Amino acid sequence: MRFLSVLNRIYDEEILSKLGFLKGIRLFEGIRKRQLIHVLESLQERTYLKGETIFAQGDIGRALFIVFAGKIALSRVDKATQKSEVIAEVHPGEFFGEMALLEEMPRTATAHAMEDTKVFMLFKIKLESLLFARPKIGVNIATQLAKIMSARLRDMLEKPE
Repeated sequence: MRFLSVLNRIYDEEILSKLGFLKGIRLFEGIRKRQLIHVLESLQERTYLKGETIFAQGDIGRALFIVFAGKIALSRVDKATQKSEVIAEVHPGEFFGEMALLEEMPRTATAHAMEDTKVFMLFKIKLESLLFARPKIGVNIATQLAKIMSARLRDMLEKPE
């Protein structure tokens, strides 16, 4: 019986740790910690080994990825030189692939693990389920997503050429 108590405590600590992590993600701003349990239930966890490709440029996007631990490189193939160039690194607490939550279109970059990396994936279908089952949470995520994408677009447009 004592063994089960220890297992439950470890499980609870792991859940609380993940909820605390999600609370710091900008995408989930405005969602109370109690409500984040529904978000956590909608996420899929996956570990990628160093060098493993998460998705390739041109693949159809169906999920957003949140880096929990490790580091991801995003790269694009330059059309002129046909060489792959790293355009960004994604660290714990950051996310990528958010356009997949809006439309299932080809990915604009390739993502690979620069080291062993654990991610949470939010699939478009899970976000849609949240929108219907928990409208306040779903609308909050959709609103934050719109703000984040708008800010990223604005940053890109304001960069000098």
